[in-house]
Amino acid sequence: MSIKSTKACILATTSLFAVLAASNVAAQTQPQTAPANDDANVVVVTGYRGSLRNATTAKKNAVNFTETVFSEDIGKFPDLNMAEALQRVPGMIVTRDAFSGDGTQIVVRALPSNFTQVTMNGGRIAMATDNGISGSSSTNRQVDLDAFPTGLFTRVDVSKTPSADQLEGGIAGTVNLQNARPFDRKGHHGAIAIQGNYNANSKETSPRLTAVWSKTWDKFGVLAGVSLSEKNLYTSGFETLGYGDPNFNNYCGTCDPGLTSSNGVFSNLAGSNQWVWGQTVYNWTGNGLTPGTLNEAGLLALNPGMTRETMKGALMPRLGRNSILNGTSTNKVGLIALEYRPSDTLRFNLDILGGGGERDAERSNMMLAFRSTGPTDDYNRGMIPLNMKVDENNVVTSAKFAHSTFFLESNAYQDRNAYLSVNGGFDWKFGDEWSLDGQVGIMRSTYERGVFFLKYRTPFESNVTATYVNDSANQDLPTITSNVDLNDPNIGWRTFGGGQMILQRDKRNATTTTAHVNIAKGFGDWTFKGGWAIDSYQRNINIGDLSPALRTAYAAAIPESEVKNYLTPMTDSIFGGGVTGGGFDRFVLPNFDKIKDAIDYDALIKSAPVVSTGGSYNGAGAATIQEEISSAYGMAIYNGELFSIPFKTNFGYRFQTTNQTVTAPSVINSQIVYLTTNARYKDVLPSFNAVAAVTPKLNVRVAASKTMTRANPADMTSSLTLDTSASSGSRGNPNLKPFYSNNFDIGGEYYTGRTGYVGFTYFKKDITGFIARPISPLPFSALGVDYASLNTNQQQGLANALIPATSVAQVLATPSLVANVNVNITQPVNSDKVMKLTGQEYIWVQPLDNFVEGLGFTANYTAFDVTPADLALGIPKNTYNVTGYYEDGPISFRLSYVNVSVVKTGFPIQANNIALDAFNRARSQIDLSASYKFKAFGLDQSLTLDATNLTSEGFKSYYTYENITTGFQSPGTSVLLGWRAQY
Repeated sequence: MSIKSTKACILATTSLFAVLAASNVAAQTQPQTAPANDDANVVVVTGYRGSLRNATTAKKNAVNFTETVFSEDIGKFPDLNMAEALQRVPGMIVTRDAFSGDGTQIVVRALPSNFTQVTMNGGRIAMATDNGISGSSSTNRQVDLDAFPTGLFTRVDVSKTPSADQLEGGIAGTVNLQNARPFDRKGHHGAIAIQGNYNANSKETSPRLTAVWSKTWDKFGVLAGVSLSEKNLYTSGFETLGYGDPNFNNYCGTCDPGLTSSNGVFSNLAGSNQWVWGQTVYNWTGNGLTPGTLNEAGLLALNPGMTRETMKGALMPRLGRNSILNGTSTNKVGLIALEYRPSDTLRFNLDILGGGGERDAERSNMMLAFRSTGPTDDYNRGMIPLNMKVDENNVVTSAKFAHSTFFLESNAYQDRNAYLSVNGGFDWKFGDEWSLDGQVGIMRSTYERGVFFLKYRTPFESNVTATYVNDSANQDLPTITSNVDLNDPNIGWRTFGGGQMILQRDKRNATTTTAHVNIAKGFGDWTFKGGWAIDSYQRNINIGDLSPALRTAYAAAIPESEVKNYLTPMTDSIFGGGVTGGGFDRFVLPNFDKIKDAIDYDALIKSAPVVSTGGSYNGAGAATIQEEISSAYGMAIYNGELFSIPFKTNFGYRFQTTNQTVTAPSVINSQIVYLTTNARYKDVLPSFNAVAAVTPKLNVRVAASKTMTRANPADMTSSLTLDTSASSGSRGNPNLKPFYSNNFDIGGEYYTGRTGYVGFTYFKKDITGFIARPISPLPFSALGVDYASLNTNQQQGLANALIPATSVAQVLATPSLVANVNVNITQPVNSDKVMKLTGQEYIWVQPLDNFVEGLGFTANYTAFDVTPADLALGIPKNTYNVTGYYEDGPISFRLSYVNVSVVKTGFPIQANNIALDAFNRARSQIDLSASYKFKAFGLDQSLTLDATNLTSEGFKSYYTYENITTGFQSPGTSVLLGWRAQY
């Protein structure tokens, strides 16, 4: 949806709202007689304080360890999307798209986001989307929450400990989204919010609209809502595919062996050996050098202070690249919710939520290339370092490099997604304390990404010299400059062909269906409850590769002499404020529109693609996963007293059976072969929760349970790859068992009032089922491949493995001969390691009305500890956040600070044989929300201001030392100004 069409939708929606509001105001002017049992005397607390009060009430009344976030009013949530709405809950971390800055997924208690079960209105959901520009993690079980606009939802519940009636699947917890329904607020109501979203990086403003209308009659209610948004994407930064050091053997013989490791002990630490220094000074080298051949002494003379050892281990980014992402993202979602209440004891509901989005963006990187360069390359004959300096860790802090080469990589993305969820249910109370409720639902999500990737490089055998600075002044990224103008299309750019020119279509869909029935019977203080559920989950990923056709069309349409005419210089610097480092800030970009016209892109993209069996450029692997899940449970609920203390508990068992079918394509003898495998497993999952009101203000809680999360679909693909002799290969493992966790929680809260409380929780999880990737000998018959489908070399390899060796003809006649020949297969398996995760959560919610009416704060802190260390990847030491608020009369103001500590993301050996750990830098973010309320034309109105990432905090990753920057992205600050009205 373009900005123009978005504005048209906003105008139409605003006009409709005005008509509805006018009719409601007119109706209110007529004399009315209130019925005896109306809601006139009910005080509805709204706003941020009302949201906090509702959350406190829900927590105090809960038996399980739970957190709840409520909407502030109809169509108004405290945050801009469902992921960010949860970032201030104890133990919660928002996964953000580093390119847009938006929250996309939620992490509960620091465990991977696929360990969190996400439901909507109590039913399973799945999304086919990709976790933003940067990721393909939703090829697993994560759910991108930014697809659900907060204005159409009333609450989010986070259950950190399960009860038997909750769907299994979330070791970390269950997040349930509840959409708005008409009887949430009886009567006739409407709300509209229009905002303009200004991004400091793009310097552009884009529209955002939310409108909700609802009306209830005696027994029937209807609610309709719509959310439309567009966002300008602009992010700049730096990234590199690893670091490395040179192979110095061309200067010193055999002095620079490669890195090796044994039982975790590393040898030859300077042995990354990713490139080779040049040895010849040419007439075109420049830099005042005399043509001739360099030896070791001559090279060291050009780099005073350097030695053989420091030169061998000098650490540089293999492909140090400044990057830019520029594009637009649109999202449109609609909701229809119907409720029918024929009596006080019988209710029916139907919720229909659907929408979709589009994202068109171009991402380009200009990089200084070290990887694979050397005297015999066709890049620029191998770089020659000049005046190189290193620090105490042998990280290069400054240098010049003659014979440099710069690469330009550009990718045009076209993303399209859509989803539809239909969910119906009923709730019936009958007889003597009997209740029966049920639910049926279906959700389907689709996603398609088109990838158009091109790559260019600077001229061969030319005086291109790069200057590199990575000292203390460059806190975010190195400074790289060039003696040639990288923003000039006429310097002699060359096209990369072969695998460096890519055209792919990544198509995905995910479908879930739900059927649940629960029945309960009360006996005084006791209630006994049971239920049954059938759920299904299917996820398909299909990769179509059109790259060979693209290369042919490009070569025919654009000769090398014409490349300059298809490159466009930048006019503005790519870097915004707050970035330290960077260097060159403008470079040429491919004119994708002009290139598409030249190669007849529209016809090309519609042609028949080649089925891809491996990963896409986007990182996803082709496969179909189907799961049929049946479950049942029985539980007891008590609400009474224990030794004269008010006491509530629930305990029970959940029984589940999962049948899995995995189908994936493999290439055998240049043919696509689809392999299908089946698996089945059963589980019994006990749970126990209890809370005692030791005093009217003090609750003490305890919980114990066993939970599970099904294996990642990306690890379960049955796709098989064999080497040339069929002696080894790799595949996924459809028989992977789930992750399991034994859980214990204890804690409590002291309530200082209707809103305020202080709480503490200690939790412990022992998690099994983690993945190892050993090499295992498997009989050929276990691979599911026909011997006749192998190529000649593979057939011969298996025949030769027989004792005595047998001819291929004999095996073709009797394939069972090779049934027991072992093939060494690398595949994921469940290891016997146990992660022991413990943590402490602290929370303090405190109004300060005794000092200043409307003033208050919320704060929470969570600490994590994990053993063994090799399972602690992605888990920070701590996270905390503080929110201060003032809300009184027409004025509302809120300022929030969120911090996540340093996170280790990888252990040695890193890519490119670097014996260093990988980290994400600690990151904090400050957000602001303010509004001014007034009444005009019979409507409650407000002017709103929301700002995210006020300090323009970026996302940085590095290896062990912070000046070994592996990635930095700066999405910038976004400011939203808006107007809101309701009746």
